[in-house]
Amino acid sequence: MAVYIIGTSHIARESIDAVKEAIKEKKPECIAVELDYDRYYAMLYRQKGNVKLPFMQKTILVLMQKMQENLSKQTNIFPGQEMLSAVEYATMNGVRVAFIDQDINYTVSRLMKRLGFFGKLKLLLYLIPAFVGIPIKGVTMVADFDLNKVPDEKLIERALVELKREFPVIYEVLIEERNRHMARNIKKLEENFKTVVVVVGAGHVNGIKKLLKEK
Repeated sequence: MAVYIIGTSHIARESIDAVKEAIKEKKPECIAVELDYDRYYAMLYRQKGNVKLPFMQKTILVLMQKMQENLSKQTNIFPGQEMLSAVEYATMNGVRVAFIDQDINYTVSRLMKRLGFFGKLKLLLYLIPAFVGIPIKGVTMVADFDLNKVPDEKLIERALVELKREFPVIYEVLIEERNRHMARNIKKLEENFKTVVVVVGAGHVNGIKKLLKEK
């Protein structure tokens, strides 16, 4: 049994090409993507979440979404398009699709609860300057690489280290917890399929690989 993990940038054209090439080369029995069904449905129909949240929490989510949208305009790639391409290929070729990510509503709810008031305030103080274009260390690192390409491993590690230092709760909930959830689901897929291609954001690759090596 073989698992091939493809690390992507959700707004990079290079990611779409890499996913298509990997699927064509490996001819997997199953394609697993870093989505849950609700998030897939929202992306497929270009719908934005309409979650009722307190003002500060809603502001944080809106700012994060707007920042990603602004970056995607520079590449003309809809955020997560490489995931949709993988699912589309699977659907057209009779390949099993697996949504391996944690439920998005649970993740957001847990993140906001764990952050607390001061954590949310600190995040807002980072997001607002970044949103208007003021460079902030650890947040606006995008100038360091071509948005059409997947950032290299050193840049990814640097960003993760900065995230863990500045926002340990965000790192734990959005990276570590989801890595564990996705690794468990991948292990289940290994038991049922000979070849699995896994498509996840580049920031999850090393963490998931490490977990898959563990018993």
